[in-house]
Amino acid sequence: MATRTPGDADRSPAARALSLNPFRQRHPTETTREELARRASIREVVFGMQDGLLTTLGLTTGVATATAGAAVAHTTILLAGIAGALAGMVSMGTGAYLATVAERDLRRAAIHKERAELETQPQEEHDEMVTILMSRGVPAATAEDLTRELARFPQLWEETHIEKELGIPSEGHESPGRDALVMSVTFLLGSVVPIVPYTVLNGTSAVLLSLAISAVALAAVGAGKSLVVGHAVWEGALQVLGVGCGAALAGYLLGVLLPHVFGLRLPPA
Repeated sequence: MATRTPGDADRSPAARALSLNPFRQRHPTETTREELARRASIREVVFGMQDGLLTTLGLTTGVATATAGAAVAHTTILLAGIAGALAGMVSMGTGAYLATVAERDLRRAAIHKERAELETQPQEEHDEMVTILMSRGVPAATAEDLTRELARFPQLWEETHIEKELGIPSEGHESPGRDALVMSVTFLLGSVVPIVPYTVLNGTSAVLLSLAISAVALAAVGAGKSLVVGHAVWEGALQVLGVGCGAALAGYLLGVLLPHVFGLRLPPA
């Protein structure tokens, strides 16, 4: 029979179980919240970098094409790229902040409504839980017994209703300020990549170098996204790279067509 050491009393049941059986896998609920929070931040980093790269690559390629051979080409591309990067940084940051606030407020409102219904309509909520359990294959009699048992534990009863009936977590980890900061900074970092070649080169050389280093960066971002979600690295790299090629092509076509559509004529170099 296993003996308890003095330190056992200070450890959680999960930690004690792990010490008794080192091959035991941690239950998902022990790390899910922390893991989800980390993954959410990584997703925001990937999304910000990807969006910054794609948006600025399309913008600079379009402007470079539209101003090819013009005296103002170099300055125009740089100004357009920098202005687009800064405007995108502000837009992405404020958008992420407002989206997170809205998500948090909606979750809180839904939880508040559910709590009120648990207090004012206990029988209806009981029946709903029985129906939920039966929809998952639990026999009717067993579902009734399980529902009555759950109702004996108020916190668990409430959390189960919120998560199973509403489909949302009972506890949120929203951080509007963090989301805004991560999104805006990563967007700006991604935007810098397509712009850099235009600070040292002109004309076709700058465009080609911008496309080349942006392609490498996009592939790296795609590979990083795949690592986060557990997909094949090459799959993510090719996916994001393909989208980047589409953005560059769209920028090129717009740069060719728009001057003719609006009748713009820039002074020759």
